[in-house]
Amino acid sequence: MAPKISIITPSFNQGHYLEETILSILGQHYEPLELIIIDGGSTDSSLDVIRKYQDHISYWISEPDRGQAHALNKGLARATGDIVAYLNSDDLYRPGTFSAVVEYFSNQPECDWLCGDTVMFGEGLEDQLISAEVPKSAAHALSWAYTAPQPGMFWKRDLLRDGFSEKWRYCFDHELYVRLLLEGHRCEHVKSTFAAYRLHPDSKTVAEGNLFDHEFDEIAAIYESKLDRGDRRWCAATRLLRQSFQASRAGNKLEAAKDLMQALLIHPESVSARNFWGCFRQLLLGSAAR
Repeated sequence: MAPKISIITPSFNQGHYLEETILSILGQHYEPLELIIIDGGSTDSSLDVIRKYQDHISYWISEPDRGQAHALNKGLARATGDIVAYLNSDDLYRPGTFSAVVEYFSNQPECDWLCGDTVMFGEGLEDQLISAEVPKSAAHALSWAYTAPQPGMFWKRDLLRDGFSEKWRYCFDHELYVRLLLEGHRCEHVKSTFAAYRLHPDSKTVAEGNLFDHEFDEIAAIYESKLDRGDRRWCAATRLLRQSFQASRAGNKLEAAKDLMQALLIHPESVSARNFWGCFRQLLLGSAAR
């Protein structure tokens, strides 16, 4: 018997995108499939869309929640699939994704965490394929050295038994990756395009992107102590490089230069990294502009 796939879709006032998201799931023509929609009490057309497809939805609810991580945890409590993923109500799965996911898990039974590639798209934007570089270790993740958009992620259900931390509004998925990596789990990459990530003015990635950086640094500060000395130096230097870049953009070139030099002193290996030279160029540009 084919493994059951559970897809959790958290949603709030995304009625203008939600139908396309649902159709991208149902259009996989995969069985057994469990679609769970956790709506945060939408006041737009979302409930009309959900009711339109409710015969194909295993469970749905619409009520106020404490944020996206809470909505996902509510969905996980209902999920019974062998394989679990979540797709936000403005993103899409590409045709054939579920078949590719099941084939990989079946052929690689030791794998419990899988990531495919993702297309970034949006109105007025040219489609951009993001070939995933999956997080290879907790240090790799905490140093922001990976690129793996969330819609491409799939897990065996037991891996998500502890759920997402509701402390984080923006980086709850990243914090999960760090925990899983510290536990010794490995994310495997499939060179197949699994999903499409929509960029639009109301998405958190676009509208509140600067707040992701703040949470990212908070998470790094919590977990760096669990790394060995060399990895701690790498993560601390990466955080200083981010601070340097932000200071340069704000026009504070002295602060930017101090953070840049401190990063180099802590982790001299950073001089060979692209983010070091990106910060260095930003510092020069900021100085030239002034």
